[in-house]
Amino acid sequence: MNILRYTILLSAAAASLPATNGTNLIGTSAVSRGMGGTGVAFFTSATEAMHKNISLLGSMGKKDEFQFDMTYFNAAVESSVYDKMPLNANLPPLPNLPSYDGRSSADSQNMIDTNFIPSVAYATRLNDRTVFGIAMIGAAGMAVNYKGDYAQRQLKSSMMLMKIVPAIAYRVNNVNFGFAPVLGLGSMSLNYDEAYLDAQGNPYPPGTKPQSNREGLFGTNVGGSELVPAFGYQAGMDIEVTDKLRIGLNYQSSLMYTYKEVANFSQFGPHGMVYMADEWMHNNYGTGLDGSKDVGTIAQQLTNAGMNPTLAGAIGAVLETSPIQGTIQDSLDATNPKHLDDLTLEQPWEAAIGFSYEFFDNMTITADYRYIAWALAKGYGDFGWENQSVYGLGLVYRGKKYVFRFGYNYADSPIENIDKEEGYLLKDVQGHLVFNQALSMLNMVGFPAISTTHFTVGMGMALNEDLDLDLSAVYSPETVVTRSGYLSPAPFGYDETAAIDMPYEYTTTMRQFTLSMGLNYWF
Repeated sequence: MNILRYTILLSAAAASLPATNGTNLIGTSAVSRGMGGTGVAFFTSATEAMHKNISLLGSMGKKDEFQFDMTYFNAAVESSVYDKMPLNANLPPLPNLPSYDGRSSADSQNMIDTNFIPSVAYATRLNDRTVFGIAMIGAAGMAVNYKGDYAQRQLKSSMMLMKIVPAIAYRVNNVNFGFAPVLGLGSMSLNYDEAYLDAQGNPYPPGTKPQSNREGLFGTNVGGSELVPAFGYQAGMDIEVTDKLRIGLNYQSSLMYTYKEVANFSQFGPHGMVYMADEWMHNNYGTGLDGSKDVGTIAQQLTNAGMNPTLAGAIGAVLETSPIQGTIQDSLDATNPKHLDDLTLEQPWEAAIGFSYEFFDNMTITADYRYIAWALAKGYGDFGWENQSVYGLGLVYRGKKYVFRFGYNYADSPIENIDKEEGYLLKDVQGHLVFNQALSMLNMVGFPAISTTHFTVGMGMALNEDLDLDLSAVYSPETVVTRSGYLSPAPFGYDETAAIDMPYEYTTTMRQFTLSMGLNYWF
């Protein structure tokens, strides 16, 4: 049982944004990753085909095939937070939150459990026209950990996705057709400093709030506590136009995952501002807000406790423009850390077209275009992600003993730069009102899928007549994305240093490096 558990764990552990288009790997095998993630119209082996375009299975030879791939990655992620929210400032002698007085930067901690991504595949020819294959592929994911970094709210995210793909391809003359049902398995957790009171109802001293602790699979940092299934399909076509030119088409349907008890999303909206005001009162006044009062009394209660009346009024103005009603206690009940909400994240559909052309007997160039519909996917669309057009180029040179591969991959970040965002505006995220400001924070700190450019190189060699070894490396240079705005609903001239405007800025910097190894065996 333990062996089975860790096999599933390793097969699913695509997690720390390793050279990605959004959360998707630019390629899931050593061959494809050495060619800029291309290969929709480039056949090397049947097992390799299941990573790129299952219709390519139809070009398989007579021998059965088995493939194993392993990718190691190293991603350096840094986030900088500036947040002039008055509730981040305390009365003397208590310290302010670091991000109130200036930009506070932190590096995401390395999570060893998520640094390796394996894939396995097997293919066999059933008859002259038909080939069957099955693959288990680590496909997508993300992970950051800011434990101990209070400006980043100690955010720790971990999501991984794997796919089990039983595929079949059928050849008619010079055209291969392929189809596969897809079983997706996903897992996700989101932890942060969601509780400011201990089990006895006392506030944690400044700088000691704990990070929530929702474990990953089998007690690791990978994903959440459960594997969630999703069902979809893939379909493809491969046309050998001439001996040298090949065109491929591939479509992957969306996969709908609903993760249980991810976070209390009311904490990221108007109810959450009431929650933060109650925390401020506990820290600075020794007792919380009067829960029996209407939320409209919060500005006066903060003023009575010693907050600058103008700043307290700015907080009240945000709440007055929000649609929440009822008592302060209603808001505190809604934001109770024990009450966690589900989150549906739909892995989006994507369509790809690819070309390969053999210039010489020993040189082939590949080009792929892929469209990924993040903005149309539930969850990602709620968080404001943009659709992606992905462009990939690859070059393969075959020598006497070795194969050399080079590639380039580019796609705009699905998380855009934003300046002067109206952070007080609300968005309905699956039944919960969330500030634009909070969505920017979650995107930039917790889900920073911002990589754009990738340079790749690889090589292959025949160890013997039945066994090939492939190696590749991918480098994604530094990408920087910034979101800034203000939380006050009526900024007077907007001053980046004026607390009354409640300005904020979130900046994320990322660079990545990965190494992949693949073995392909014919028998």
